[in-house]
Amino acid sequence: MFSLNPREIERYLKRMGIKMEEVDAAYVEIGLKSGDVLRIEAPAVALIKMPNKTLIYQVQTQEASVRLQKRQPQTQQSQYAPSDEDIALVMEQTGATREEAERALVEAKGDLVQAVMALMNKKKQATST
Repeated sequence: MFSLNPREIERYLKRMGIKMEEVDAAYVEIGLKSGDVLRIEAPAVALIKMPNKTLIYQVQTQEASVRLQKRQPQTQQSQYAPSDEDIALVMEQTGATREEAERALVEAKGDLVQAVMALMNKKKQATST
């Protein structure tokens, strides 16, 4: 087995068109598809720039520095509550009842156009059957 010192490695990489630099990071967070977050404290981060414009971030740390932060479940309080003006506008545009307009706005997360379109589509489907 042979050993290379860091300067030799840097020279080899430079000959191949690869640039490597240290990133002064306090922490790194990785968002997982599940919504959870991996938080890495005090990592050693290296940025490797490849000749084809690809960037590679290498993160190194001790196992004890990695924490999994679970996604916070959404509470009912954070759910969208439509205003009276929005409900009145949707009712006026669609001829829907207050309850229908409110439900459509909540499902559309406050998007007035989407709520009106959804109610119009429901109305259209009801008249075609």
